[in-house]
Amino acid sequence: MIGNRFLVTIVSLAMVLVFAGSGGAAQQYTLKISHIEATGGAADTTYLYLKKILEEKSGGRIKVILYTGKSMAQSDTEQGEIVRQNVVQLVPLPTHTLSSMANIPQFSVFEFPYVFEDLQEIYKLLDSDLAKSWTKILEDEVGVVVYEGFVRGWLSLGTKKAINTPSDLKGLKIRTMATDMQMALISALGASPTIIAYGELYTAQQQGTVDGILTVTQLYDTDRFAEVIDNLSVIRATAHFLLPTVNKKWLDSLPEDLRAIFDECMKEYIAYGRDYEAKLDKKVLEEMPAKYNVKVRQYTDEELAPFKAAVKKVWDDNYDRPGKGVMDEVLKFLGKDREELFK
Repeated sequence: MIGNRFLVTIVSLAMVLVFAGSGGAAQQYTLKISHIEATGGAADTTYLYLKKILEEKSGGRIKVILYTGKSMAQSDTEQGEIVRQNVVQLVPLPTHTLSSMANIPQFSVFEFPYVFEDLQEIYKLLDSDLAKSWTKILEDEVGVVVYEGFVRGWLSLGTKKAINTPSDLKGLKIRTMATDMQMALISALGASPTIIAYGELYTAQQQGTVDGILTVTQLYDTDRFAEVIDNLSVIRATAHFLLPTVNKKWLDSLPEDLRAIFDECMKEYIAYGRDYEAKLDKKVLEEMPAKYNVKVRQYTDEELAPFKAAVKKVWDDNYDRPGKGVMDEVLKFLGKDREELFK
């Protein structure tokens, strides 16, 4: 009996020593996520989903803190800087911002108008080894790891005036992001690309400082731009991407089992985000006429032909922008012929 009590005491003491040596509990890792969209929007919804599955599957060893609505950064450029510095560990970034963080001209392939027929073609390229070879440059040179992301939606034109053909855009001032390819697209369609800070865009459109907006369809609803337009033209020339970008130093600090859980959760989160964004885009288009009294124009292939013809110049002027032979490689991967795109 005494021997049994002695054995129990020894085992208990050993357990206490192991527990004390491990710091009393499994180490917890904090993942700070920042995005610049309004609280309660699509970004919030998808990142709350990621928070849920990460904390559940890690058993609480990964704690997620979400910073929304420009509370940590005011722009995509600032987002890129704070994730590089490990101030936060995960941010969503568009391809043109990633390209500016290192010399990656290949990302501009995603801004070529009418290279993609639908979202599935975009994801085919985005998930390819070809695209992964571009993001690897960021890992090596900047210290961030880029995961396959999702499309926020097609960039649509919001205007007062109805846009039936490119000639209806002649002379209009259209707000674009500060990217050469977006500005070239608008110029090719006959309008004047105009840079306006995003936070000033609603007022600029309302007061006539610009005549129209080029942005993601769903933002006309979440950021209320639909209140200051009468027509939405879904020209489907280019789409807007957000790629989850993670600080490499933080990622490398995870033990092997947590890294596997993190990668698994990111894969699940991306699949969820792709489905959610596609459904949201469709929902916004369906509800916009009744909700905002906005006329939504979607075009047949025949009606889009003049738009495609107008932007051929963008291709001719920028074909080697991603690098010599890169667009040839992309078109071959997608099984497309350059000249056929504009017919």
